[in-house]
Amino acid sequence: MTALTLWLAVTWPLAVLLIVVGYRSTRAYHITQRRLYAMGSIGVSTPNKHSPFDLFSAIRNTWSQGQNAAALKLRMSEYIIFLVGAFAVPALIGFIVRGPIGAAILGLIGVGGMLLYFRLMKQRYLHLAEQSLPDFLRGISGALRAGTSLTQAMALVAKETPDPLGSEISRVLRRESFGFSLEQTLNELTTRIPSKDLALAVMVINIQREIGGSLADILENIVQTIVARQRLAQEVRALTAQGRMSGWVLTALPFILGLAIWFLDPAYMDPLFHTTTGLIMLGSAAVSVAVGGFVINRLVRSPEL
Repeated sequence: MTALTLWLAVTWPLAVLLIVVGYRSTRAYHITQRRLYAMGSIGVSTPNKHSPFDLFSAIRNTWSQGQNAAALKLRMSEYIIFLVGAFAVPALIGFIVRGPIGAAILGLIGVGGMLLYFRLMKQRYLHLAEQSLPDFLRGISGALRAGTSLTQAMALVAKETPDPLGSEISRVLRRESFGFSLEQTLNELTTRIPSKDLALAVMVINIQREIGGSLADILENIVQTIVARQRLAQEVRALTAQGRMSGWVLTALPFILGLAIWFLDPAYMDPLFHTTTGLIMLGSAAVSVAVGGFVINRLVRSPEL
């Protein structure tokens, strides 16, 4: 019975994780296909049966065009391996120390920590790209005024633009040279770098290619807007930094202390789990922490700029 419990404690979180990753990737692929059909970029396809290999290929393609592949520099298989390792190693330690329950708890904490690390990497990637965007657009505007075409201007400025934006622009130009339309490659860029400022610039470039106009002047106006938005966002984040940190600490501290005490001395925590009064106290504490964390998050949440 113990072996079966251990097997279930180790396998069910991994199964749930794989199902969630596969569902999100497949859903993103179908949403993209519907949008392309709505824009007339693809024709109507007759429904037919798809093999699992087609599904896996679609998931891989969606992954390669998304922010995870751009920011983490990982294939989907490598991403899954990291998550499995982040679960398995702490789970093994938890099983040795406190059995199946300890394995499940530490395994989930390990996966959560790895996902948090990946999220911080993606935020850093996005921040660096947004910081380079105003100078990139200024360079394109100057190159256009000098008489170059848009693709030539992008190629010239991309060489002087720091990563990650410079490398992503180079990727756009490579795909455009392989036969993809510039509009398609720019839309893929907004998927790999999900920045509102970049999406605004791409939208303006696509509209200008259809209706004409002075793209250099338009980009200059967009740069002023982007710089003002970034300056305001930085001020808001600086003013709310202490509140956000307090919210994280106050929300996580009860759980961290509870887990630490349980691992050090499980008998000390038995009254909380095996008595009616203890269960009521646990429920009340969980509700209080959840409500407090939600209120603090709403108070210090940065507005959509």
